[in-house]
Parts: sequence; C-alpha cells; structure tokens
Amino acid sequence: MENIMKIRGALIAGSVLSLASGTAAASGFGVSYQSVSAMGTAYAGSAVLSEDATNQWYNPATLAGLNTAEVSIAAHQVWIDTTFEANGASGPGDFEDVEPFVGSAFLALPFNDRVTFGLGINAPYGTKIEYEDNWGNVNGGLTAGLFPTTGDPYAQTSDVQTLNINPAVGVQISDDLRLGVGLNYQQIDADIENSATRLEGDDDAFGWNVGLTYSPDDYNHFGVAYRSEMRYDVDGDITYTQAGATASTLNGNPVAPGSYDGTASLDLPASWQLSYVGELTGNTQLLLGVERMEWSSLDRLVVESDALAFDSVEEFGWEDTNRYSAGVRHTLQNDTVLRFGLAKEESTQSSDNRSAISPDSDRIWATIGAGFKPADNLSIDVAYAHIFVDDADISKNSRGAVLDGTYELDANVIGAQLNYQF
Repeated sequence: MENIMKIRGALIAGSVLSLASGTAAASGFGVSYQSVSAMGTAYAGSAVLSEDATNQWYNPATLAGLNTAEVSIAAHQVWIDTTFEANGASGPGDFEDVEPFVGSAFLALPFNDRVTFGLGINAPYGTKIEYEDNWGNVNGGLTAGLFPTTGDPYAQTSDVQTLNINPAVGVQISDDLRLGVGLNYQQIDADIENSATRLEGDDDAFGWNVGLTYSPDDYNHFGVAYRSEMRYDVDGDITYTQAGATASTLNGNPVAPGSYDGTASLDLPASWQLSYVGELTGNTQLLLGVERMEWSSLDRLVVESDALAFDSVEEFGWEDTNRYSAGVRHTLQNDTVLRFGLAKEESTQSSDNRSAISPDSDRIWATIGAGFKPADNLSIDVAYAHIFVDDADISKNSRGAVLDGTYELDANVIGAQLNYQF
C-alpha cells in the first residue's frame, strides 16, 4: 500500500513536472529566440547593442540608444529532431514531429533625446512535446499491472505556453552610461498528460528587470542586466484516467475517474546577462556574452489536490546554467550587416536527474545572419541557427516501469525580422 501511495504521488507530480519539459531550443524550458538580429551572433553582445527595438529584451538600458521611434517584429520557425533509442526492446512509438513557430514584437518610443519608452510582447518560456503511443521500453512492468510497459506513465504530451508583456524605460544618464528598468506581467497556460493523469491549468505573475550599459571609450562597450524570477500558483484541473483512479483506490482512498481541482506552485528562474562589444575596425565588432539562468530556484514542486490525502512533492535537483557566446558583426559599404556566432549552453540536468518530460542536455549553437536596409526607415534581418545537443542518457525504474535509453536531439531555427522607424 505504501508503494501505491508513492506511485500515485509520482504520477501527479510528474504531470505537473511537465510544465518544465524542455526542447532542443534552450536550457530547461526557456525560449531563447526573441530577436533575429541577436540570434545571428548567437546572442553575443545583445545586452549592450542598440541595433533595434528587440535588444530591450536582453537589457532595457539599450532603449536609450534608440533616438527614433521604432517597431520590430520577429518570427522564428523551429524544427526539432528528437529520437529515443531504448537499451533493449523498445516500443513502437517515439516522438511526434514538432515544428513550433515563435513570434515577438517590440516598440521603442523616445520621449526626448535622453529618455526612451519601450514595450515588449513575447513568449519567454514554453514547450511542445508529443510522444507516440507506447514509446520507450517494453521490457518492464508496473506493480499490479496497472500501466502499460512503456514510457507512457512518465510522459505523453507537454504543451506549455507563456505570454510576457514588458513595458520599460531607458535613460541616458551621461555620455558613457545608460540605465534601464522594466515591469513584467506574465501568463502561463499548461496542458499536460501522461497515461494516468492530465493537468490543465493557468496563472499569471508579475516581475521586473533592470540593466545598464557603460562605454569607457569609443572602442569598448559593456552591458549587464537582471531579470527577476516569476512565481506562479497554477490553478486548474487534474483528470484521472482509469489507471490513475485505480492506483488511488488501491491506496484506500477511492477516486473515481474524472476531474478534480488542483494547484501547483512553480518558480520560473531569474536570469543575468553580461555583454561586451569591442570595435576591431571601423566596420567590424567583436561580441561576447554570458547568460546565467538560475534554474536551481526550481528546487521542488508541491502539488495539492482535493483528490489527494497528502501533498505530492517532486524534487528537481536542477542546476543553474550558463550560455557562453562569441560573435562577429561586420558592416559592408552598402549598410548590409553580416553576423556570425557560436555559443555553448549548459544543461539543467545530468544522467542522475534527467526526466522523460525534460530531456535536457549540453548544446552548441552555430549561427549566421544578415541585416539589410532597403529604405531609410526600414531594415530586415534574417538568421539561421543549428543547435547540436549532446546525447542524453536516462535510466528510470519507478516501481517496475522501466525506462532505459538515450535521447538524441538537435534543432534548426530560421528567423526573419522587420524593423520600421516612424
């Protein structure tokens, strides 16, 4: 009976854990691509440049470098290739093809020659993962034969979307110093499912961001920015399948198949941005960057439900991650901008704490991009990124449900961005 209680708690916590399911896009379940111009240099220098209105996402102080009203609209198409290679016999299923489209919009509106207002609307977190039925291993079973001998009890579908609205102000404090501050209103919507339970919930939260840029001379430029964590209490419904209800009944607390109220507390991480831009020649710049995501704040997940006689607690054990990037930006005589970049990004997990609902691993970004100016008040940016992700081993045996194998992941991203000055 004690084992069934643990199974039941793990299944429900596992459903909500899918809120943190990741893709090959970024560490954890962050969405890196908010700016096509910044993606061209693998986000190096993005927190100090004032190329266009999108840079305010990385540092609100960059707004002070924009002296003309401008709107930037960015669109990214992502192709994610993920497979699971089981150690031993495997089921007939794997991953459904997932091709997410990510868009964002930013506005910069100068009040005068020192103060600029900004507004960003984007999706900083999210994921879409769909497993085929009966994916994973077939050489295992679960206590009392309650669940299929596949990966289905661990994960089936994760669909999480966020929307962030970020008004900000950038101020030119002196010739070499700029300061920016912003307020964030964010919504989250989740629909998560495994073979026992389905969680549907939403919530909203407030946060803030701040940054500054400093240029000690005409050849060196530095930027630093901080974005606060977002704290959610996700309210929604937990729906039990027959299998999930059976597990609860065996625990001595009868639960009929159906929907019950549920709540889960979730903290999305704070982040830091550090950027440097050095002038190599009059037309060529060296760009460097570090982004730190404090994923360790997501240390545990507590799930409360009317159907539970106890709170279900799931330990994450995720680690803070860093992304180190370097890039080159070169401007041709016709104002065309060429961009190149490389980045190395750390994983939130290792083989000891990897989850089927978040197969995260170390990755390398290789990017290329260009910017064109067809008119005095119009510019267009395009970029391409290939993301190489290390193979991710997983080995789990939750009360006899075996999941043992390796995830193989990579991704391709193309982006296009329109910048219009008015």
